[in-house]
Amino acid sequence: MFHSSQLEPVPYPPPPWNLAGQSWLGFFRADTPPKLPDGYSYFLPARYVAVSVIRYLSGTLSYDELIVGSVVRHRGKIGLYVHHIWVDDIASLWGGRKIWGLNKEMAVFAWENNTVTISDEGGIILALEVNQKPALLPPLPMLMPSFGKLDGQSLFTTGKITARLGKAGMTIKNWSERFQFQVQPKPLFALAGKPFSMTFVPPKILAAN
Repeated sequence: MFHSSQLEPVPYPPPPWNLAGQSWLGFFRADTPPKLPDGYSYFLPARYVAVSVIRYLSGTLSYDELIVGSVVRHRGKIGLYVHHIWVDDIASLWGGRKIWGLNKEMAVFAWENNTVTISDEGGIILALEVNQKPALLPPLPMLMPSFGKLDGQSLFTTGKITARLGKAGMTIKNWSERFQFQVQPKPLFALAGKPFSMTFVPPKILAAN
């Protein structure tokens, strides 16, 4: 298990990051809307919570990642606002914090067949079942816009994705009570990139309106 003593700054690769692997994304209905900072508003219904598990298996870095977020509007842009994000690689943590303004935390990702259990010092964060069978559709190009905040400045990044889309098969088996909201175990909508590749470019600073 990771401890706070392991969060000392370490070197991380400069952008862009070119990564490839598998990803699963589902929108789950929450019992209450997650809180947003001032200046952000919901683009999708407020109770639609995005949950994504990603396995970056090759490229600039190799690591697993869990993202919990909402699709929002901010300063004329639409993208993913990240409420929580965990990774299992310390270089990814510091790169995410210092380049893209994402408050990444460390966690352990334990895979057993099609189920991943994600834990940290506080216990289980999430246990999730997914479909890992490779997709057969032709690869499609997509974009993934997202927000961050660094040194008081709002950041906006558009990740460039190429993915073979397939069945996600997402079912939440365990959802921590540490979240301010609870979600239903089955998503309203889900998709998976199996495989997928993504390029994380340097972010842009958003000027205040």
